[in-house]
Amino acid sequence: MAPNIRIPANFGKKHINSPVHGNLLLKLRHGEEIRTNSMIMSLNSPVIDRLTSELHQSTLEMEDFTKLAVDCFVESMYTGEVESLQKQIFEDVNKMAHVFEVSWLSKRCFKFYKSDVLNFENNSYHEVLFACEIASRAHYNLKQSRYVSSFVKNLVTREISQTIFLGRYMTNFADLSQRQLEMSLAVAGKGSYEIAMILLSHITAVLKSEKLDKNALSLLKSFDVSSFRQNHPVHFKDIASLLLDISKDSKSSEVKEVARKFIQDKSCSKASNSTDDALQVVDTAEEYEEDFPDIATQTDEEPERGWTEAVSQSKCDLISGNMLQLITKDDAQEGYIRVECTFESAGGNTAVTDFGIMPAPKTESQWTYFIGKCTKRGWNAYYLTTVPSDKVKHWIITKTSTHLKIVCNKVTVLNFNFATDCDPDMRTGKDIWSREIDYCKLYYDRKLLFILQ
Repeated sequence: MAPNIRIPANFGKKHINSPVHGNLLLKLRHGEEIRTNSMIMSLNSPVIDRLTSELHQSTLEMEDFTKLAVDCFVESMYTGEVESLQKQIFEDVNKMAHVFEVSWLSKRCFKFYKSDVLNFENNSYHEVLFACEIASRAHYNLKQSRYVSSFVKNLVTREISQTIFLGRYMTNFADLSQRQLEMSLAVAGKGSYEIAMILLSHITAVLKSEKLDKNALSLLKSFDVSSFRQNHPVHFKDIASLLLDISKDSKSSEVKEVARKFIQDKSCSKASNSTDDALQVVDTAEEYEEDFPDIATQTDEEPERGWTEAVSQSKCDLISGNMLQLITKDDAQEGYIRVECTFESAGGNTAVTDFGIMPAPKTESQWTYFIGKCTKRGWNAYYLTTVPSDKVKHWIITKTSTHLKIVCNKVTVLNFNFATDCDPDMRTGKDIWSREIDYCKLYYDRKLLFILQ
């Protein structure tokens, strides 16, 4: 077992390939080799420590990686720095850091991705595609979901059109891999209009053969039908009608089941005239897979562990892109929810302002809101008109340097752009809300409110 020495540390780059201490041989492609010291490598990697100390291995096969990437990996282990890391070898280095469990190097790779890979010079499609594929493979192959989150956030921050990007990314829909399908959903959102229109076009094209290919089936299984139905009812009916036609003559039980589940989400519309019992419209909602493991499922039950009853005037977390998550119940419908934010000082001036939401009187789905310094203060002037009517509402609130976004039961009910959506006479809002938040306080006047701790 390697001694307890704090890493990363600088052991000296000059000792790489040393004939004296090079007791661990890395075998590369085309017969090339790099001699390393097993102790230095083990100090950085618990995996290499086990391979050398317990299994007594003196060689490691590294043929899956390019020589430039392995050179960078070894140099990082010896120096504690990532000076030779480049975009072209980034994925190999990140994969090695993951495989050999070099935690500090994994963190540096993620930092490099945000600072260099996502730093588009021209916002060109090829730059965005390069970063997209890296994020997609990191998530799909290495289970590193933070790359996808950073990529999507970067698109929003740079005001790059997700619709235009996905239009090109998904051009050859039938040839997309499962990984690319999942990435498309992550970029657009599972219930997005963009995904649905591409899906509608593709289903129309395959209608002639009366079957759905694997990509259409996969996307339909993952699609957030409830959200799309609520926001785009006309297009929902178009897709549902096509699926009904396809499934009638299909001999595939999978096609019939996928179509049935999609069509059943027509719970807010009139029952279908179809006599096909398997596709009979029922007034129930399909269960959906949670985006995050710690988010409560939307039911009429009390929230489970992780959720606690909120305390008014207590600190809440809406800092550095964190999500503020709340649950409200209809039996506590009356009363406001307000968040007071203290922003980082600009030129020595600290700013304090707030935003709030509250149900409009005698309604289930209409809520009113205000954003301090951006809209007029007070209620019943600005409305969130697409709030789901579910008895239990799960709210996710996020703030970036450009937007305040509120999602309720997976439906985006507000995506407020500080640069374009402020009232004309509210000139200070953009400058204040674009700053980082130092501190937040939650205020509410309700019988019951839950917060995710």
